[in-house]
Amino acid sequence: MLKEQVHTILTREPFTPFRIHLVNGKHYDVDHRDVARFLGYGVLVFIGLKQGSHQAKGYDRFPFDHIVRIEDRPAVRRRKKAS
Repeated sequence: MLKEQVHTILTREPFTPFRIHLVNGKHYDVDHRDVARFLGYGVLVFIGLKQGSHQAKGYDRFPFDHIVRIEDRPAVRRRKKAS
């Protein structure tokens, strides 16, 4: 994908969850804004990062030309704890 297209999706307001599909068959779900970062050469994705947390299980980074497509996903709804 083009750098400008990716930047537009990552920075749009309001944020909409999406899935990034790569040429190697992997995909990454970006459920909130902090999961993916726009870099000059590509995208940095934090794996296992929960909203409101600063701890990720890992990360992956890839150039723009490795992205096949980005598709919108339905918003993730948080469950309330039983009282």
